[in-house]
Amino acid sequence: MGKDYANRKKPAQRRRQTKTQPKPQGLPGWLWLLVGVTFGLVIAVMLYVFNGPDSGDRALPSAPTPRASTPPPTPEPELPPKEEARFTFYEMLPNFQLVPRTEKYTPAPAPAADLRYAIQAGSFARQGDAETRRAEIALLGIESRVESAQLDDGRTVYRVIIGPESNFNRVKDRMARLYENGIESFFRRLDS
Repeated sequence: MGKDYANRKKPAQRRRQTKTQPKPQGLPGWLWLLVGVTFGLVIAVMLYVFNGPDSGDRALPSAPTPRASTPPPTPEPELPPKEEARFTFYEMLPNFQLVPRTEKYTPAPAPAADLRYAIQAGSFARQGDAETRRAEIALLGIESRVESAQLDDGRTVYRVIIGPESNFNRVKDRMARLYENGIESFFRRLDS
């Protein structure tokens, strides 16, 4: 972009203008600040010397105050008798001793091979909702059925059941497949 040389002043004109302006007289601002802080400190030191922290000790003695007669001591109120403890284990526990067993740990027997599991993939108040869930599961290639159950309060619910299955790894695989497709489920062990 080009410069405008028409309104440009010559250096000599600028020098003359600065020479004609009067220079400010007086002290700079930082010096005034220093003088003010110094003056304030001098006053604070003088006040401290004449009215210091122990100025109360140098106060004029006052007339002695007449001693008031001390009131007779008030008797302490009687405390009600101590209530008998409701719990006795505080006294019993220190007298007990824990003796570790020296018997060897024996593992629980291995699970029976004839265990069977069922997967429940939903419980619905309406049979139509249960049939819809059953159809969703069928699209995944898993066979299921709808069972009705009577609750204690008299209501009937419809459960979507997969199984029974005796292979627990297959149960876990099916539950993982249901979970991946947004269907929550749980398994239960069936009594033989």
